[in-house]
Amino acid sequence: MKLFRNPYLIKIGKIMAVFILTILISGASIKHMAIQSETHIDSKYLAESNNSQVDLLLKEEEKNNIDNFINNNEEQIRFFANMFGIDYEIAIAKIKEINIDPNTFNENNIGLIRDFNGNIINYNSVDRGILEFFSFLDNSFPELVNNSYRPGPNNPEYIEALIQYFSTLYNNVDHKLMLSIGAAESGYYTAKTMLYKNNIYGGMGSNGLIQYKNIEYGVWQYIKKMSEQYYDKGLNTIESIGYVFCPQMINGIKTVSSHWVSLVTKALETYTYDIRYVSISQLNDLVNNEINEI
Repeated sequence: MKLFRNPYLIKIGKIMAVFILTILISGASIKHMAIQSETHIDSKYLAESNNSQVDLLLKEEEKNNIDNFINNNEEQIRFFANMFGIDYEIAIAKIKEINIDPNTFNENNIGLIRDFNGNIINYNSVDRGILEFFSFLDNSFPELVNNSYRPGPNNPEYIEALIQYFSTLYNNVDHKLMLSIGAAESGYYTAKTMLYKNNIYGGMGSNGLIQYKNIEYGVWQYIKKMSEQYYDKGLNTIESIGYVFCPQMINGIKTVSSHWVSLVTKALETYTYDIRYVSISQLNDLVNNEINEI
């Protein structure tokens, strides 16, 4: 029994006990770390898997947004593609190319057109957004544009319908006054020379009367010009518009042509009704009915 009371042996025993305990604790810690590592790896792969699924869902949502937009607005897209002379399939490809980020998708601005401050513009309608998209293509990608000429139809009702429709897109203009000015300039949309050039408002260039490639394009240019160069500047009455649009000089003083004011005022008595044509579908129906009657 004295053997176990030997201080030296007791000290050795304590050291061995601590050593064994350390090994046991270390083993448990290593096992715990391994479990944590496995859990971390599993979590990492799970997070990556979830992120991939989210990305797929976002891409699918983006595709659905664009596809639904195209399906719901095919008639308008085809109308403006024909008006600007841009192949429909090329236009569709450009729409998809521009709208690759679902977070910036805006059905009222499918071209993501920005203002001078770099902010995406929110136009007043889907149709206006599609129009501005094609205008952007027209200005930025001239190689995509077919400028082949198509003479205007002998159809005053269709021209009047176009004026009403575009007046809904540029909603700062008065459609009644737009109809009246066009009528005064073009003999109520019957003047052959002006119809031949798809120019209903008498717009002049360096070579005389401007020729537009089709009547839709010509009417759009008329309404766009009135909106941006007159109404945006506060010129919204017959007299104020006429002072710039059709002035005359009397005794060296510039004034509005009284004859022009008389013609427009007379025409205004004819166009007293509210806008009747507010969609491409209505315009197409009007054209199709005419074709069926021939």
